[in-house]
Amino acid sequence: MAVPIILGAIAGATALYGVVKGASGAIDHSNAKDINTTAQSLVDGANRSVEEQRKATNTVLEDYGTRKLRAFNGVIADFVDTFGKLKNVKAVHTPELDKLNLGDFSKITLQALRDDYALLKSSGLGLGSGLGGGAALAFGAYNGTMLLATASTGTAISTLSGAAATNATLAWIGGGSLAAGGGGIALGTMVLGGIVAGPALAIFGHIVGNKGEEALNNAYSNLEQARTIKKEAELMCSKLEAIQRVSSLANTTFSKVSSKLRRAVSDLTSTVEASGVNYARYSDEEREVVFRSVKFAQLVKAMIDTPILDENGALVLSTEKRTEEIAALAA
Repeated sequence: MAVPIILGAIAGATALYGVVKGASGAIDHSNAKDINTTAQSLVDGANRSVEEQRKATNTVLEDYGTRKLRAFNGVIADFVDTFGKLKNVKAVHTPELDKLNLGDFSKITLQALRDDYALLKSSGLGLGSGLGGGAALAFGAYNGTMLLATASTGTAISTLSGAAATNATLAWIGGGSLAAGGGGIALGTMVLGGIVAGPALAIFGHIVGNKGEEALNNAYSNLEQARTIKKEAELMCSKLEAIQRVSSLANTTFSKVSSKLRRAVSDLTSTVEASGVNYARYSDEEREVVFRSVKFAQLVKAMIDTPILDENGALVLSTEKRTEEIAALAA
C-alpha cells in the first residue's frame, strides 16, 4: 500500500503547486496591468506636454512672421518710397551701428529692400494679402535671404514649397503635412537635436498568453521605455521653449524697432515736403532726420536678416544676443 500512498501524496503536491502557481500568475497579471497603466500614463503626459509646447511655439513664430509681413507691406515700403526720392545721397553712415557690422546704408542696400519687397508682391504676399499658417511660420523662422530664395524660384511663398518645406522641425511645429521635393513630411514627425518621436509615441502591446511572469517582464520593459520617452519629451519641450523664448524676444524687438521707423519715416516725409529732395541742401537738423530714418531702417533689416532657425531646424544660438544688441541700439 506504500506505493499508492506515495503517488497520492505526489498528486496532492502537484495540485497544490498548480494552485499556488495559478495564484502567482494571476497576481503577476494584475501587477503587469498596473505597471502598464503607469507606463501609459507617463507616455500620455509626455505627449500632452510636447503638444502644448508645440502649439505655444507655433503661435509665437506665426505671430512674428505676420508682423514682419505687415512691416514689409507698411513701414518698409513707405521708407523705400520716401528715402528713394532723395537726391545726392551717396551713402549714409551710422557709426553707432558698427558693432552690428551693417556698414553704410547705400543705394545697394536700398535696392536690396526694393528687391525683397518686389519678391513678396510677386509671390502673392503684397498689400492686402495674408499669410497661411505654414508661410507665416517660415516668415517668422527664417531670415529674408532664406525665405525669399523660395520666392525667387517662381513658387509662391504662401505654398511653403521648396527649401522651407524640407525643414522637418518647422513642418512638425506647424502641425501639418507639407510637400517636400516630391515626397512629404509626415504629421507628427520631429527632428530636434537628434530626437525623433513618432506621432502617437506608442510603445505598448497587449498582455497576452497565460504566462503571468512573462507579462510582468514585458510590463517592466514598457515602463522603462515610457521613462525614456518622458525624458526625451522633456528635452523636446526645453528645445521648443528656447525657440519660443527667442522668437518672443525677436517679435517684441521687431515691434519696437518698426514703430520707431514708422515715426522716423513720418518725420522724413515732412522734411521732404518742406525742403524738397536735394539732400545736399539740407540743414544739419534735416540731415539728422535722414540719419534717424536710416538707422531704424537698418535695424529693421538686421532683424529681418536674423533667423530664428537654421536650415536644419536648430535654434540659431547667436540670434538671442544679436536681438538684444539691436534692442539696445533702438532704445
